[in-house]
Amino acid sequence: MTSPERALALLLPTAIALYASFQGVQAILVPDQVEAIDAAAKVANMAWLTVICAAAGVAGLFAIGAASDATRGHFGRRAPWLAGMAGLSLIFAALLSQQHSVGGVAVFYGALWFTLNGFQAALLAVAPDRVPPRLGRRASSLFAVAGPIGGLVGVNVAAYLRPGLGYFALFAYFAATTCLFLVFAREAPFAAAKPVRAAGRLRLAALTSFRSRDFTLAFAFRVLMFAAQFAINNYLLYVLRDYVGVAALPGHDARAATGLIAAIRTVATLAAVFAGHHLAARTSRRRAFAQGYAALMALAMLAPVVSATWAGMLAFAVLGGVAMGLYAAIDLALMTRVLPNPLTAGRDLALLVMAGATAQFIAPTLASLLIGGFGYPSLFLVSALITVAAGGVAGLLRGIE
Repeated sequence: MTSPERALALLLPTAIALYASFQGVQAILVPDQVEAIDAAAKVANMAWLTVICAAAGVAGLFAIGAASDATRGHFGRRAPWLAGMAGLSLIFAALLSQQHSVGGVAVFYGALWFTLNGFQAALLAVAPDRVPPRLGRRASSLFAVAGPIGGLVGVNVAAYLRPGLGYFALFAYFAATTCLFLVFAREAPFAAAKPVRAAGRLRLAALTSFRSRDFTLAFAFRVLMFAAQFAINNYLLYVLRDYVGVAALPGHDARAATGLIAAIRTVATLAAVFAGHHLAARTSRRRAFAQGYAALMALAMLAPVVSATWAGMLAFAVLGGVAMGLYAAIDLALMTRVLPNPLTAGRDLALLVMAGATAQFIAPTLASLLIGGFGYPSLFLVSALITVAAGGVAGLLRGIE
């Protein structure tokens, strides 16, 4: 089997490519496609498309995660599913790029979200499978960094290439990095003496985790946090075009402006991650980081309300990036401290990660109602209030300082 160090080195570009595909498609390529099909109904169409994709994503995470756990054979548990999901993602992305109806987009967008999330489930399992405890912090840092870098790459590739070429570039990169990982970080054959528990029983047992007060509060905090973020981020292209106005954007190009916002936010996030690690090493007050995140992110969301200009969006990007970076520095530590049972840590961490998928059901419906009924300022105001509520929930946590 490949050394853990090499596996981690090749895992990074693969994770970056995965998150680039997620963000490029979600932030630029599909919103542009939907607007070209029916500009008048674009907000409502994006809302139900996002709900469909959230459901497909949850199904992909559960189904492929459980299937890879149960896989036995010469190629290991995760590798067959990584290869299969990457190949199907390439096919579905190509088909999605050719759709000219909302129904066609829904079918292949949902299919793509199933395979990308299935790939993510198998990829996240590589670290606990193959990385020893001495490299645990490095593995955690890898995924923390891959998210913002992947978002930066994906949004800018999608923004500066025409739509068909954008799909091709993102998924060619995704397929290439997956091949490199599978070939040069080969997984050992896997065979287990004991059968894996049935997936249905495992999912039912997971519900007992919510008997823990702190675990339930942490889940609620993450749902609120992500719902507020997604409500804005899923409509960022439309915010720039319709609220700020193309005439006020650099180069009068909303796609390029979206890429620039992503770049600025990523730089701010990465800088804050390093600062947050420095601060976290000197204090055990993880709850204060979560509350600080909520206060700073709420201020970021209010900036475009105070100033519906490009400068207001820059303030949103910088303050929001700093907030996310500071929280990311302690995210895993906070989640670990609220786990009800060390023997079910993997399952319960997965449940907390699933809070993001839960938020995807809430965010598009909320955003569509707010934008359609009250306009874009209400989207930012309500998102800020939800973020403040998340900070209030974090303050109720007892098992962390």
